[in-house]
Amino acid sequence: MNNPGSDSEIKGQGFPAKVKRLTAEECAKILRRALSSSNKYRTQTEIARVTGINLKTLGDYFTARHKPPQKNWKILRTVLYDEPAHDINEKMADIKKSAERLKAFAFLLKDELEYFKGSSPEARTILKEKLPGPTAGYIAGLLTALYDENQLEIFKNFIKG
Repeated sequence: MNNPGSDSEIKGQGFPAKVKRLTAEECAKILRRALSSSNKYRTQTEIARVTGINLKTLGDYFTARHKPPQKNWKILRTVLYDEPAHDINEKMADIKKSAERLKAFAFLLKDELEYFKGSSPEARTILKEKLPGPTAGYIAGLLTALYDENQLEIFKNFIKG
Protein backbone atom coordinates (compact mmCIF):
# COMPACT_ATOMS: atom_id res chain seq x y z
CA MET A 1 0.00 0.00 0.00
CA ASN A 2 1.28 3.44 -0.88
CA ASN A 3 1.91 6.12 1.69
CA PRO A 4 -0.07 9.32 1.13
CA GLY A 5 2.04 11.62 -0.97
CA SER A 6 4.38 8.81 -2.04
CA ASP A 7 6.11 9.05 -5.39
CA SER A 8 3.80 6.50 -7.02
CA GLU A 9 0.73 8.41 -5.79
CA ILE A 10 2.21 11.65 -7.07
CA LYS A 11 2.81 10.08 -10.48
CA GLY A 12 -0.69 8.60 -10.50
CA GLN A 13 -2.36 11.91 -9.72
CA GLY A 14 -0.13 14.04 -11.89
CA PHE A 15 -0.66 17.16 -9.84
CA PRO A 16 -2.71 16.64 -6.65
CA ALA A 17 -5.36 19.24 -5.94
CA LYS A 18 -4.56 19.38 -2.22
CA VAL A 19 -1.15 20.29 -0.89
CA LYS A 20 -1.89 19.43 2.75
CA ARG A 21 -0.63 15.83 2.70
CA LEU A 22 2.48 16.59 0.64
CA THR A 23 5.91 17.48 1.97
CA ALA A 24 7.88 20.43 0.64
CA GLU A 25 10.13 17.95 -1.19
CA GLU A 26 7.16 16.24 -2.86
CA CYS A 27 5.74 19.61 -3.88
CA ALA A 28 9.07 20.62 -5.39
CA LYS A 29 9.28 17.33 -7.29
CA ILE A 30 5.77 17.80 -8.69
CA LEU A 31 6.47 21.39 -9.69
CA ARG A 32 9.78 20.53 -11.37
CA ARG A 33 8.17 17.62 -13.23
CA ALA A 34 5.23 19.80 -14.34
CA LEU A 35 7.55 22.54 -15.57
CA SER A 36 9.85 20.16 -17.43
CA SER A 37 6.91 18.51 -19.20
CA SER A 38 5.08 21.77 -19.86
CA ASN A 39 4.49 22.90 -23.41
CA LYS A 40 3.36 26.24 -22.01
CA TYR A 41 6.33 27.45 -19.95
CA ARG A 42 10.05 27.01 -19.92
CA THR A 43 11.14 29.00 -16.88
CA GLN A 44 10.11 29.87 -13.36
CA THR A 45 10.22 33.53 -14.42
CA GLU A 46 7.42 32.91 -16.94
CA ILE A 47 5.36 31.15 -14.28
CA ALA A 48 5.95 34.00 -11.83
CA ARG A 49 4.74 36.55 -14.38
CA VAL A 50 1.56 34.64 -15.19
CA THR A 51 0.69 33.66 -11.61
CA GLY A 52 1.72 36.85 -9.83
CA ILE A 53 3.72 34.79 -7.32
CA ASN A 54 7.01 36.45 -6.40
CA LEU A 55 9.91 34.84 -8.28
CA LYS A 56 11.96 34.23 -5.11
CA THR A 57 8.97 32.66 -3.38
CA LEU A 58 8.32 30.49 -6.43
CA GLY A 59 11.98 29.44 -6.44
CA ASP A 60 11.63 28.41 -2.80
CA TYR A 61 8.75 26.12 -3.79
CA PHE A 62 10.76 24.54 -6.62
CA THR A 63 13.75 23.88 -4.35
CA ALA A 64 11.70 22.64 -1.36
CA ARG A 65 12.82 25.48 0.90
CA HIS A 66 9.13 26.21 1.50
CA LYS A 67 5.90 24.37 0.88
CA PRO A 68 3.34 26.46 -1.03
CA PRO A 69 0.15 27.40 0.79
CA GLN A 70 -3.02 25.88 -0.70
CA LYS A 71 -3.92 29.17 -2.42
CA ASN A 72 -0.63 29.29 -4.37
CA TRP A 73 -0.70 25.53 -4.97
CA LYS A 74 -4.11 25.90 -6.60
CA ILE A 75 -2.81 28.72 -8.82
CA LEU A 76 0.25 26.70 -9.83
CA ARG A 77 -1.86 23.62 -10.50
CA THR A 78 -4.19 25.64 -12.72
CA VAL A 79 -1.33 27.16 -14.68
CA LEU A 80 0.93 24.11 -14.97
CA TYR A 81 -1.64 21.33 -15.15
CA ASP A 82 -5.20 22.48 -15.87
CA GLU A 83 -5.10 25.65 -17.96
CA PRO A 84 -5.62 25.17 -21.70
CA ALA A 85 -2.57 26.02 -23.80
CA HIS A 86 -4.45 28.54 -25.95
CA ASP A 87 -5.26 30.66 -22.85
CA ILE A 88 -1.58 30.73 -21.94
CA ASN A 89 -0.56 31.56 -25.49
CA GLU A 90 -3.05 34.44 -25.57
CA LYS A 91 -1.71 35.79 -22.28
CA MET A 92 1.88 35.55 -23.48
CA ALA A 93 0.95 37.29 -26.75
CA ASP A 94 -0.71 40.10 -24.78
CA ILE A 95 2.34 40.42 -22.55
CA LYS A 96 4.64 40.62 -25.58
CA LYS A 97 2.46 43.25 -27.27
CA SER A 98 2.37 45.33 -24.11
CA ALA A 99 6.15 45.09 -23.75
CA GLU A 100 6.61 46.19 -27.37
CA ARG A 101 4.29 49.20 -26.88
CA LEU A 102 6.17 50.17 -23.74
CA LYS A 103 9.48 49.84 -25.57
CA ALA A 104 8.28 52.19 -28.33
CA PHE A 105 6.93 54.63 -25.77
CA ALA A 106 10.22 54.53 -23.83
CA PHE A 107 12.17 55.51 -26.96
CA LEU A 108 9.79 58.43 -27.58
CA LEU A 109 10.02 59.47 -23.95
CA LYS A 110 13.82 59.34 -24.06
CA ASP A 111 13.85 61.63 -27.10
CA GLU A 112 11.50 64.11 -25.41
CA LEU A 113 13.55 64.08 -22.22
CA GLU A 114 16.73 64.68 -24.21
CA TYR A 115 15.05 67.72 -25.73
CA PHE A 116 14.39 69.16 -22.27
CA LYS A 117 17.86 68.24 -21.07
CA GLY A 118 19.34 70.49 -23.74
CA SER A 119 16.78 73.28 -23.43
CA SER A 120 16.55 76.38 -21.25
CA PRO A 121 15.63 76.46 -17.54
CA GLU A 122 12.38 78.14 -18.57
CA ALA A 123 11.49 75.18 -20.79
CA ARG A 124 12.16 72.79 -17.89
CA THR A 125 9.92 74.93 -15.66
CA ILE A 126 7.09 74.41 -18.13
CA LEU A 127 7.82 70.68 -18.13
CA LYS A 128 7.65 70.60 -14.32
CA GLU A 129 4.28 72.36 -14.43
CA LYS A 130 2.91 69.86 -16.93
CA LEU A 131 4.54 66.78 -15.37
CA PRO A 132 4.63 67.17 -11.58
CA GLY A 133 7.58 65.77 -9.65
CA PRO A 134 5.61 63.07 -7.80
CA THR A 135 4.28 61.70 -11.10
CA ALA A 136 7.76 61.69 -12.64
CA GLY A 137 9.14 60.05 -9.50
CA TYR A 138 6.47 57.36 -9.54
CA ILE A 139 7.18 56.53 -13.18
CA ALA A 140 10.94 56.44 -12.62
CA GLY A 141 10.54 54.30 -9.50
CA LEU A 142 8.18 51.86 -11.17
CA LEU A 143 10.45 51.46 -14.20
CA THR A 144 13.39 50.74 -11.93
CA ALA A 145 11.41 48.29 -9.79
CA LEU A 146 10.18 46.34 -12.83
CA TYR A 147 13.74 45.16 -13.41
CA ASP A 148 14.08 43.57 -9.95
CA GLU A 149 11.32 41.35 -8.52
CA ASN A 150 12.33 42.02 -4.91
CA GLN A 151 12.36 45.77 -5.52
CA LEU A 152 8.97 45.51 -7.21
CA GLU A 153 7.47 43.87 -4.11
CA ILE A 154 8.94 46.65 -1.94
CA PHE A 155 7.60 49.27 -4.37
CA LYS A 156 4.10 47.75 -4.33
CA ASN A 157 4.05 47.64 -0.53
CA PHE A 158 5.36 51.20 -0.29
CA ILE A 159 2.68 52.51 -2.67
CA LYS A 160 -0.08 50.80 -0.64
CA GLY A 161 0.89 52.70 2.52
